[in-house]
Amino acid sequence: MSLVDLEELVVRTCNEYVERWKTEGKKYIDVQSFEQMYAEGNITRIERESTLVEKLKMLSRENPAIPPAIPLLPLPILRRLAICLTRTLEIQVNQDHYEYWAWSAEVFRAFEASSHILKTLKEHLHLLLHICLAKLGYVPLTHEAEALNRVVNIVVDRHVKHIIDRKFVIGIPIAASALEVLLKTYINLYGSEEGKRELAGATLGKTLEIFEKKVLPYTPQDLQNGIRELNKIVESIWNTYGESWRRILTNWRNRFMHGAETWAPRAFAVYTNYICLILWHILPQEEYGSKKKELLEAIKWRIEDFWSFYSP
Repeated sequence: MSLVDLEELVVRTCNEYVERWKTEGKKYIDVQSFEQMYAEGNITRIERESTLVEKLKMLSRENPAIPPAIPLLPLPILRRLAICLTRTLEIQVNQDHYEYWAWSAEVFRAFEASSHILKTLKEHLHLLLHICLAKLGYVPLTHEAEALNRVVNIVVDRHVKHIIDRKFVIGIPIAASALEVLLKTYINLYGSEEGKRELAGATLGKTLEIFEKKVLPYTPQDLQNGIRELNKIVESIWNTYGESWRRILTNWRNRFMHGAETWAPRAFAVYTNYICLILWHILPQEEYGSKKKELLEAIKWRIEDFWSFYSP
């Protein structure tokens, strides 16, 4: 399967997922507005048929040229996946997000030693991705999973449960801070002298403006296209928070940090996808190819590793 065909498959699957929830979703969840609700990990017929994780698994049996899992997708598709999976955030955080964030985290960790950006971002990024991946319990599709969930419910501290249930609140300041650190580091490395001077004391909003106007036009064309496409998706879904992508991202952070609002359900996940989009673009193609083989081989033999992210 060609790269173009594979990309079309990924885009089509993510769009299908959103459309099915909009037409069938109220059979599964009684909700007035998806925008004002935080949903995560719901398993319905839609998740079993129209998530990327399930679709790749199924289609690869019919056509071995289709990778059976997200970590096996080629680098150009992984770069675009941050965009596609922001579209599905209109509905909920699902298994596709877990798989993508977990694989991204594993890969970024593997490149920390050779990347100044990843080294600088390490503490923020690790904390953010642990928050993104935090969940309790197992998908209750088997008797064993149901039994394990009963055990989890008994042994896990109620404070931990509450924190994980409200992780979208905790995630907002961590994710906004991580994005700001990433952009400032990127501007200091690749921006003009004028841009660097303007960065002194810059807020998140000003940092986004410097990045868009004075750095982004000089980055690789694929990254420019990806950021602009992601911006359009954010503006089309979350325009009640601002008239432009910069205002939306800034308002989420400012309203939360200044106590005006504590309910921006998927803000942390959108910030995370911006971070993933930029970081996947700084990885060299050849080095990623060899590192990917090492990581996939290591995962085969991994039983439990406190420091690992993948599997989610």
